[in-house]
Parts: sequence; structure tokens; C-alpha cells
Amino acid sequence: MTLGRQKRAVSNAFEPCQTDVQGRIGDPAAFDALVRRLRSPLMRFFMRRTASPTDAEEMVQDLFVRLLRRADLLTLENVDGYVFEAAANVARDRGRHDLARGGGRHVDIETLAAESEEPGAERIVAGRQRLNRTLAVLDALPPRARDVVILRRFENLTYGEIADRLGISVSAVEKHMVRAMSALRRDQGRTTD
Repeated sequence: MTLGRQKRAVSNAFEPCQTDVQGRIGDPAAFDALVRRLRSPLMRFFMRRTASPTDAEEMVQDLFVRLLRRADLLTLENVDGYVFEAAANVARDRGRHDLARGGGRHVDIETLAAESEEPGAERIVAGRQRLNRTLAVLDALPPRARDVVILRRFENLTYGEIADRLGISVSAVEKHMVRAMSALRRDQGRTTD
């Protein structure tokens, strides 16, 4: 809805039937004149206090509804002063309401970007560095120990299967694994210190 349509709809909303207004305010034509005269200044007043034209228009409407309830409004000495004091109260009430409801702290779900399941660049680099260190440690192992680690960790063979394949005892496979794992742990300890 355009702003012009909103204004017409709002001004039509403030043209209640004669009996309704006369029951609350003595002269409906005088109230209509007040509405026409103060609508623009009140919009500017509320626009300075909120960034949204929709919120400003809503506060203007709330204010005029409050003013309709005041039977002696048009008999006051300084009607404009009273109206702007009431407008300040409407703005204050809206601020309290927004604060209590967490206004401004909510994030529009449409603007959120889903986090990627992919690891970040730092994590990729750290992983590559860890892999390179592990490969360097494996290369530094004696060939038999390196073969045992590769068969156990990468081919998931049991100690018995490794012993059969390499022609050594299960006890020798265990010793080679212990030696290799100790070297890997020492390297891991150096990098975390």
C-alpha cells in the first residue's frame, strides 16, 4: 500500500459516525480540523523518533485514538501543547514496549546466511600441516615400523594379519606399533607446546 493510500485510509478511519464522536467530543468538525492540522507535524515528530514511516503512522493513529477518549480536549487552553505532550508519551510507551519485546535485537531470518558445513580456511591449512608432520614422522620411522602402521591404520588389518603378511611375530608387530605411536605422540606434543 502506498503512503498516499495509507494516509487516505487513516483519515477515513478518523471519520467516525457523528453519534460516536459527539458522545466523546463536543464538536466532531473541530476534532476533524485538529486532525487535519496536526497530522503532518505529528508525522514529522514521530519520524524523528523512529526510522519507519509505518511505525510513525501507527503512532499518529494511536495518539488520535487516545485523544478521542478525552471529552474535554477541545476546551483545553493549549490543545496543541497537550497533543504534543501526549505524542511524547506515545513515543515513550512505544520505546518501552519495544525494549520489553526485544525490539531491535531480533534478526530477520531472511537475512541470515546459513553456515557452511565446509571447514574454514584456517582449519584446512591446520589439517594439511598436521598431515604433513605425520607423514614426515612416518617417513622417519624404520621401514618395518612404517609398514606396520600403514597396514594397521590405513588398511585396518589385525595384528595377526599384519604378522602373517610381513612374516614376523604378533609381539614384533606390537613393538613396532608402540614405537611408531610414541614417535607420533612426541611430534604431537612438540606442535601443541
